[in-house]
Amino acid sequence: MSTTDRQNRLLLAEDWKTIYQSFRYADFQSYDFDNLRRTMITYIRENYPEDFNDYIESSEYLALIDLIAFLGQNLAFRTDLNARENFIETADRRESILRLARLISYNANRNIPANGLLKIESVSTTEDVVDANNNNLSNQSIIWNDPTNSDWYEQFIKIMNAALPANSTFGRPIKKAIVNGVTTEQYRFSANNTGLPIYSFTKNIDDTSRKFEIVSTNIDTDTTTIYEEEPFPGNKLAFLYRDNGQGAGSSNSGFFMHFRQGSIQENTFSILNPVPNTTVNIDSDNINNSDVWLYKLDSNGNEEALWQKVESTEGNNIVYNSVTKGVRDLYSVLSRVSDRISLVFSDGTFGTLPKGDFKVYYRISANAQFNINPADMTGIQIQVPYISKNNSAETLNIVLELQSVVSNADQSETNESIQTNAPSTYYTQNRLITGEDYNIGPLGVSQQIIKTKSVNRTSSGISRYYDLRDATGKYSNTLMFGDDGSIFTEELTNKFSFNFVSKTDIEAVINNRVLEIIKNTQTKNFYYKNFSRNASIVDLNYTWNATTNETNQSSGLFQDQFSIPVAVSSFTATTMKFVAAGSLVKFTPPAGYHYDKNNKLVLGEVSALGDKEYIWTKIISVYENGTIGNVDSTLGPIILNDEVPSTSKLSEIIPVLNNTIVNDTLSQMVDQAFAFKTFGLRYDVETTNWKVITNRILIQPVYLILEKLEMLLAQIKMLVGFSYLKLMVKNIQ
Repeated sequence: MSTTDRQNRLLLAEDWKTIYQSFRYADFQSYDFDNLRRTMITYIRENYPEDFNDYIESSEYLALIDLIAFLGQNLAFRTDLNARENFIETADRRESILRLARLISYNANRNIPANGLLKIESVSTTEDVVDANNNNLSNQSIIWNDPTNSDWYEQFIKIMNAALPANSTFGRPIKKAIVNGVTTEQYRFSANNTGLPIYSFTKNIDDTSRKFEIVSTNIDTDTTTIYEEEPFPGNKLAFLYRDNGQGAGSSNSGFFMHFRQGSIQENTFSILNPVPNTTVNIDSDNINNSDVWLYKLDSNGNEEALWQKVESTEGNNIVYNSVTKGVRDLYSVLSRVSDRISLVFSDGTFGTLPKGDFKVYYRISANAQFNINPADMTGIQIQVPYISKNNSAETLNIVLELQSVVSNADQSETNESIQTNAPSTYYTQNRLITGEDYNIGPLGVSQQIIKTKSVNRTSSGISRYYDLRDATGKYSNTLMFGDDGSIFTEELTNKFSFNFVSKTDIEAVINNRVLEIIKNTQTKNFYYKNFSRNASIVDLNYTWNATTNETNQSSGLFQDQFSIPVAVSSFTATTMKFVAAGSLVKFTPPAGYHYDKNNKLVLGEVSALGDKEYIWTKIISVYENGTIGNVDSTLGPIILNDEVPSTSKLSEIIPVLNNTIVNDTLSQMVDQAFAFKTFGLRYDVETTNWKVITNRILIQPVYLILEKLEMLLAQIKMLVGFSYLKLMVKNIQ
């Protein structure tokens, strides 16, 4: 090919055929160094064979080819990298993914802090507090549900009331709601702190020292959730009282405080010349996903007004949000790299432009996934300064413990999760209508939601008045009629076997297997069916005198036919000793009356739907001997978990069935099993304890037999276990 012909082909830019012919042998799919080098050498050999034929490695021309190949690879890599970072599906850099997600109004979730409730296990005060027995409780530690102190409840409440305002003592909560089926009340200490009501402590979790904070606790009565109050200097510490109806020994009954993992931080900034969509960056790492609060400061630098946080200040959200129309102090929080945040304000049309001094509170958390076991958080001590009712400065000492495993800590949303959830969430267009929307939408709410499954049950065009029936009962209610049904009870024999080598193995089986049998519903049903219900109590004509009657709660006392209060629990040796926290009692109406569906007394016979002839209820708590109420409370001495009207007659009592085994009994069981002896368990209603029996002459109505210990010799290894665990119920003959 002549030089003139070749130049003509290259320079005739107006002729596309010539340009195409000029590059027809070029390989534009070579991007790496080796391919670029090979392609250029091949091109030279084919197009310039007469001009260059020196291809040895020491050639200067090959050095230039190597340099060009290196630059080509570098440019190709960076071009490809930039192109990849422009698409959310292929982007690798965290910042690129976050920015691309925000283009479709998706804000990635930051880390979630571990949080839960700590139970107050003991309290003491520097104030002179006197109980009913004239004992001074100053500087004395009172333990919740202390078995060695019969007056623990009164003393505990006395100390707590000493630190509460006079108009908000125990029984007069600030807020009250049913949270996850548990009655929850909010109280607030009469504290004199000037700073934030936050108490910090450190615990080792999985061999890592982590910071935690006890915070002021609030209840959302609309959503029935527990959450942290907004941090505000001088705010008095709030806490909760919870009662699940299972007595003081329950891990979910008592006084609680909310804790969160991390440490609270603050940052102040000023905006002198506001512009629409002002953005303020907070450059601290690992700011968690929920704990951000913004205050407008007054001229003295004090918090003046709390601004409302919304999901977004752009698009539809600033206009169509759940905030009251008159609230215009709005902002949103955007997630950035390393869980930093940006505060984004509105455009001035649908919200106020920020101007002046501001303070933002935020919490830095661990950004890790871990579990907190109850054993990891014990003996947590805080001191709450308060003003007594005598206007003296006192200190309340509190010891707290964790009651159940906390496993809600989580890391920031991963890049892969954002790349999947952002387009899917955008597809739903911020609405949940179809089954597919419900499959996709919740995934972007929290990184702890892994998968959802929803199925369309109806669709557009089908009248809402048309009743769709699914015969399988999977998607709609199914009504089935018959006249040959029957309800029956059946006694079953449960058995299991196990091998043990040491006493520790036996103790583990008792704690993990035997206790589960004692706690299960079948054992309770056997107990309720076969045990004496003390029906003779009806002959004593004891009636209920209600002090207060509320929804699902009644307080008062029992009285005899002469209107004299009747002592209960451990304060009497009569059948009324079985009236204690956790026991079940049956009430019947006076002669000629019945109960309606609301547990009100109605004259006449049962006639309407919901009417009944008796009420079964549970004893929630008993104050002292059950005859005199606590002077610091408006409630009666005995609290029931259902509304019971006055003059209702006490008919039956089912004593408490204790589902725990005391240490002495546990030791005896281990010794008996380790000695290969046949033994059983009996339930002593007098002491509400399980006890060991060493023969088959059983004197209690309910017992468990651990029967037939067998030794199995297998070659040189001896395996010893229970052949089976048999559950039997008998009555005294």
